[in-house]
Amino acid sequence: MKLLHLFIALIFLSISKIVFASQWIEGNRLVIQGLDKITARIKTFEVDVSKTYKFGVLDIFVERCVFSKPIFKPESLAYIKIKDNSDRLSEVKFKGWMFASSPALNALENSVYDISILACKKVDKQSEKSSSVPPKERMSTSN
Repeated sequence: MKLLHLFIALIFLSISKIVFASQWIEGNRLVIQGLDKITARIKTFEVDVSKTYKFGVLDIFVERCVFSKPIFKPESLAYIKIKDNSDRLSEVKFKGWMFASSPALNALENSVYDISILACKKVDKQSEKSSSVPPKERMSTSN
C-alpha cells in the first residue's frame, strides 16, 4: 500500500513539474516605457535581448525576458541591468527582475527617469526582413 502511495506521489510530482516548468515562453524583444521627469515625456521603445538601449543618460541592457503562455494569467518578466552615465563613473543603478503587472514592485529609483516594462514578446527575425526587391541598377547611357 505504501508503495502505491509513493508511486502516485511520484507521478503527481513529475506531472506538476512539467506543467509549471513550461509556463514561461522565452522572448527575444522587450517593450519598455521610460518617463523623463524633467520634460514630462513618455517614450515607448523596444530592446532586443542581449542588446543595450540608451535612454537619456541611462544604458538599459536586457539580459532575459519571458512571458506567460496564453492559457495562464498574462505576465511578462525581464531581467535587466541599468547603468547611470550621468557622472564620470558609470555605475549600475538597477540589476534585477522587473514585472509588467507590478511596476512598483521592483523599480528603478532615479530622480530623473522612471523605467517600467510593458511586455515581452517573441519576434520572428525572418518576418522582420523586408521582402522588397532591391532597386534595379540604373543603366548608364553614353552620348
